[in-house]
Amino acid sequence: MQLQALKTDFDRAGFTLVALTYDAPDLQAAFIEAESIEFPILSDRAAASVQALGILNEAHQPGDDHYGIPHPGILIVDRQLRIRSKLFVAPYEQRVEGETVLALAKALVP
Repeated sequence: MQLQALKTDFDRAGFTLVALTYDAPDLQAAFIEAESIEFPILSDRAAASVQALGILNEAHQPGDDHYGIPHPGILIVDRQLRIRSKLFVAPYEQRVEGETVLALAKALVP
C-alpha cells in the first residue's frame, strides 16, 4: 500500500495518516495484518462521516451491498481539524498517488 510505504516520509514532515473505509472492523483487521499497516483505519459502516464530508459515491443506494463507498481520495486536515483540501478521483478503481498527497499536504499546511 502506497501510504504505508510513505509513512516515514509523512511522519518526518509532521503529518499523521488515518484511513477511513466502509468495511467492517474484522475485514479491516485482516487487511491491516496482511499489509502490515501501521496507521489507524477507521470503519464507517453507516457512511455517516462519508455523507457529512460530501464524498459519498451516489452510484450506490441504501440497501445496496456497496452503499457507503466514498469517492476515492484524500482529505488534508490541519491541527485545528479544518479541512484544508480535498482531492478525489474517478473512476473508483483509480487512487490518488501517495507522493501527490505528501506534496499537497506540505504545500497546504504550514
